[in-house]
Parts: sequence; C-alpha cells; structure tokens
Amino acid sequence: MTEGGANSSWNPYFPTAPEFDWAAATRDLGNIGTAMPSMARLWNFWAGGKDNFLADQSFGEHVEAIYPRIVDMAYSRLGFRVRVVRTLVGEHGIGQLLVVGTDLPLRDEVHDVAQQVDPTVRVVYADSDALVMSHARARLNSDWWDGSKHVEAGLEDPDALIEGVSETLDLAEPVGVLLVNSLDGLDDAAAARGLDVLRAALPRGSCIAICHLTGATARGLAALGAARGVRISGSPHARVPADVRAWFAGLDLIEPGVVSVPRWRPEASPWPRSGPVDLWCGVGSVPGARLRRGTR
Repeated sequence: MTEGGANSSWNPYFPTAPEFDWAAATRDLGNIGTAMPSMARLWNFWAGGKDNFLADQSFGEHVEAIYPRIVDMAYSRLGFRVRVVRTLVGEHGIGQLLVVGTDLPLRDEVHDVAQQVDPTVRVVYADSDALVMSHARARLNSDWWDGSKHVEAGLEDPDALIEGVSETLDLAEPVGVLLVNSLDGLDDAAAARGLDVLRAALPRGSCIAICHLTGATARGLAALGAARGVRISGSPHARVPADVRAWFAGLDLIEPGVVSVPRWRPEASPWPRSGPVDLWCGVGSVPGARLRRGTR
C-alpha cells in the first residue's frame, strides 16, 4: 500500500505544545468554534495570513513539521486561483464568477484579479462557514458597486447554494465556478451530488475549476491525515488524481488537463515556486459553442 494513497491509514497524533489546551479543543466555543482547527484558517496560516487562532497555529505547525511542503501547497493554491481567474475572464470572456469555498482574505482576491482584466465582472463568494463569511462580507468587497456579493451556503447543500447565487448571477449566461477548497471536505456522495447540481444549473460555455488535495506524491495527504485525530472543521478526504479526473466527466477539459497545480499554466509569481505538490487541478467547460461577450 502506498503511503498517502486513498487507502492509507494514519496514526493520529496530537501536538503537545504546552501553551495549547487540547481538552478545550474538544469543546465548541460559541457558534464560531475558535478552539478547534479549521481548514480555512489552516490554509490562511500556511500562506502567511493572520486570520487564525491558537488551535490552527498549533496544529498547522505540527503538520508543517511533518511535511514542510504544505507551505508550498498553500501558495500553489493561491497561484492557481489567480491563473484560473485570468484564464476564465481573459481567454473565455466569462463575466460572472462563483467562488464556492471562500478563502479567508489574504492577497490577490478573486474580484480584484478578475476586475483587473474586466472591471465589469461580477463575483459571488459562497461558504457555509459563518466565520469565513463574516470576513468575506467585511473585506471581500469590490470598488464597483455591484462587483461582489456573498451567499452563506456551500457545496454540501447545492440547492441552497444555487438558490442564493441565482439572486445575483444570471444563470442563463456563462458562469466560472471556482472549487479551490470546497471538495476536500466532502465525502464522495456529497461531492458527486454537489457537482451534479452545479452542472445542471450552468449554461453552455460555463467553466468549473477544481483544485484538490491528493496522495499523488505520497507524504502530503498522509501528513494532513493527522487531522483525522483532531476535531477539525473541513477535515480533508483522501483522494488520488484519478478521482479528480473523474469529476470532469461530461465537461470539455481545458489545456493542460488535470495536472499538479504548479504545472497548470505556470507564470511568473511573487510567491515561492515549487515542483509537483499533492494538489491536483483542472478546468472543464460545459460543452456547446457560444459567442464571447460583446461579439456578434
């Protein structure tokens, strides 16, 4: 059995930092739950952000000690997000973006990147995490009055998600959907249903971008598997690249297909560059020819 693959088993390990009370981590403090690690806050921590708590920092440092490349993965996710937004807006002429699974604000936010290419692009940020959405409402806002909106729903309830999104986006026109961190925390049945509902709601010319943790190079997902022994929000599920490819069934894959994140249309970046990492990604379009916006 390959370490870190879909069938790996992990020995849960609890960090022993003396300043952290792991007993408190088993209790939920209020509605936000700052006493337990959260994947959204962990990604923020690994990418150098400040919107995280002691529980996230302690567990994040533990994972980083086991697998230092987790930091590369965090920056690689953000780099992919930038590149895919530029591709969807600049190359495919998509004027509506839906971010399902909102990252805590950090840098190069989706609406900023999109509106540098086309100032009229409309962006909806959607997440079921109350803390994440409180940050989004406060800080993920476009200078353009109608440039960004917020929906408190995630892919685990796709019907509520589509209902909320339809109040802002025109689902008769192409939409670019970013699933950069929303599938990791769903089991197979929930992920499949969420994607089925999305595909059914999107018109031709729409695109779905997926980024997911995998066991492709073995150790990364095994290190994150320590999360199985900690009560954690959004704990990742073990998957392999073939699982990611399967999610694009019925879509037309955009070049270069399903690859490790740093290999998806690499470009110059101020962030650290890395080789293959345990993140795989791809972008697929809903089949059917259409005219680009503003053409006849």
